[in-house]
Amino acid sequence: MPLTLNQAAKTCGRSKSTLLNAINSGRMSAPKDDRGRYAIDPAELHRAFSFQAPDRSADRVPEPQPTTHENHQTTLTDQGLKREVELLREMLGKAEANADHWRALAERQQALLEDKRPKEPRSLLQRILGR
Repeated sequence: MPLTLNQAAKTCGRSKSTLLNAINSGRMSAPKDDRGRYAIDPAELHRAFSFQAPDRSADRVPEPQPTTHENHQTTLTDQGLKREVELLREMLGKAEANADHWRALAERQQALLEDKRPKEPRSLLQRILGR
């Protein structure tokens, strides 16, 4: 549910002018509704101005700590990401080697295309006749 400029300012603890400056500078996007008021998406507001949501419960229960199974899952995910980074680096190295090979081949072909014959000096008569 989109927020008005006033609601968004209260939510993130900033002034309305600060939010307007962010919208005008393009740091935060906020379309106008049919009545000409800004309709600010809460996710966009949080992206532009990170803030803590107000604690609405008096006896808030602390967030549960991850169990060993979740820690193990995180470790597996980390290992998978590290392996993927290794594979991507290996692919990048092969692509760079391939590019170097093709660049060298193109340079050799270009050298073959260039006219390497020695230039013979033309006589005055040849220059006048255009030969």
